Amino acid sequence: MPDGAIIAVGVDGTPSSRRALAWAAREALRRGGRLHVVTAWAPDALESAPLSATDPDALAALAERTQAHAVAEVVDPMPCKPLMTRAIVQGTAAEALVSASQQADLVVVGTHGRGPVRSFLLGSVSLSVIKHAACPVVVMPPVSAGTPAAPLP
Repeated sequence: MPDGAIIAVGVDGTPSSRRALAWAAREALRRGGRLHVVTAWAPDALESAPLSATDPDALAALAERTQAHAVAEVVDPMPCKPLMTRAIVQGTAAEALVSASQQADLVVVGTHGRGPVRSFLLGSVSLSVIKHAACPVVVMPPVSAGTPAAPLP
């Protein structure tokens, strides 16, 4: 484990979470620390999953694919990449991020998520994480028209 900070970030596949991932990755690099990417899933937390995706293995696999796609899109193209760990967690996004905050120096979340892993619900996750985290929390503002979803360094 590196001596630097641990920056935990919630990823659910939305533009806002990809933006949070990009910011968190740059912050981990700046601090000489480690990026900890967290994606949560729960059986009732899917908005657009096919009806056949109702068993826990299928839901966990969907969460894994969602996270892997975000990492490939945002972190992999970076010229310098932070050390990174990844977690797929059964439960709500708020629970997963509050738990991650116990070991992190900073938690980064997006707002207004409505991706395929619907664990980030319209600000309720960011508010819950702010209230219960054991470390500081950065909430990325919503992505608006004309705002890059995941600005890279």
